Amino acid sequence: MSALLNLNPIPLIPWKGRTFNQIHSSIQKNGQISADIIINPNLFAANPLKIYRREIASTSATTCGSNASLRIDEFNRPNGTINNSVATTIKDLVNTLDNTMPNNKCENYESCSVVLSPAANARNRVRSSGMIKRKFNEGKNDDTYYTSSSQYLTSRNRTFVQNQYNYIRKGDSTAKPGSNLASANVYSPNGTNHCLKYFIPVDTSFGYKWVNKYDSSTPRNLIANTTTYQVAIPAGYYTLDDLNRKFKQAMFANLHYFIKDPAGRTTEFYSDNISYALNFGYNNNANVIELQSYRIDATVFPSSNYIIPTNGNDSPTWAVVPSSGLYPQFVIADNILKSAIGFNAASYPSTNATSADIYKVFTSSFTPGIQPLYVKLYYKPNNPQFAQQGGVNSSDLITRKKYNSITNSSASYRTAFGGAVANALAYGVPSNGYTVKDKIGYPMKKTPTFSKYSTEMKQCSVTSFANAI
Repeated sequence: MSALLNLNPIPLIPWKGRTFNQIHSSIQKNGQISADIIINPNLFAANPLKIYRREIASTSATTCGSNASLRIDEFNRPNGTINNSVATTIKDLVNTLDNTMPNNKCENYESCSVVLSPAANARNRVRSSGMIKRKFNEGKNDDTYYTSSSQYLTSRNRTFVQNQYNYIRKGDSTAKPGSNLASANVYSPNGTNHCLKYFIPVDTSFGYKWVNKYDSSTPRNLIANTTTYQVAIPAGYYTLDDLNRKFKQAMFANLHYFIKDPAGRTTEFYSDNISYALNFGYNNNANVIELQSYRIDATVFPSSNYIIPTNGNDSPTWAVVPSSGLYPQFVIADNILKSAIGFNAASYPSTNATSADIYKVFTSSFTPGIQPLYVKLYYKPNNPQFAQQGGVNSSDLITRKKYNSITNSSASYRTAFGGAVANALAYGVPSNGYTVKDKIGYPMKKTPTFSKYSTEMKQCSVTSFANAI
């Protein structure tokens, strides 16, 4: 076709290798045996019948004869074809058989690309046992390659089964999913989240200021703390929890925290009995990051419940002022961290002066780069009673009707007979009364027997559970 259209012919594939002539059997007629007894000593033996039969490469076939034929059965029949790799004289029907393994231009790994090299492919199969090498994405904590669409959808929480469960992330948790009150709710599906973390390309930092500190005089005096403590943020992938973890590690090292249990001690910065006055938070309703600063005084952190950690000299480095509380401050520098949290370079709050607020909250000035790591699911089925889209079968409907009837009837008994009766009826306790035998149990059956050798009566208990009923 390319020659007819005056186009360039299709180039040969360089790695394909040579081809073989595939010879098939043909229908031949048995001929006369030579009359020369010297040449053919079986002259006087029984000769074969002069009939047609199928032979392969014994004599030259008549290509134009009516008996020349080729069928699919000859391909499927064992030994129905042979490959002619040496002989130049063809004695039978011939087709072309592509065989790329012998004389392959890519047999040598060094002289061909890795994709086309059989040697390289064989080595990979042996080294990996036929498995696909796992490719890991640090930003998503997940694989970057999947062998099926099911694995791909599961990793992104898009399968039907994962979206049958709802975990509320934003909105009214008391509203039934699918109802009008839950129209603004946002849920997340069931499964592990593999969303991409925010990438900070270079090392950066931010700071914070504490409320006060003791000086080095004797006796020590409590003075204002104007030092800006730096929190280093190395380059890498971050979530808001990762940022909080770095921040609390720095405050823990500087002894800027409270111990909730006065009799307890801890060496872990993320322990449950550790409380911090500064914290990063995320507002799901506004999709912004919050900087939270709690007032430090005896009202918010009473000494009966909170104590201040001590240094190596068993003495605290700062103190809680009973009369007037102060706010610790975030110090956001003019660097790349601004884009991650959505705050301009400033101090939050601007001053640490006391006020009536127990805590102060500051929200992002623009959209932060760090976002929650979950797939948003707007769970709004049109059949919220059964938590699914569309109708249900008759058995599900009958089961729901029975459940609602039991629940409604038990609720009507709550006012008259109390919560215990309502709870008993709700769990299907039968309404009929019981006797003492129901309470203490029924005695085991026994049968009187007499031996033929004596007049003594014996009691024989049953030996199977079926006879005891």
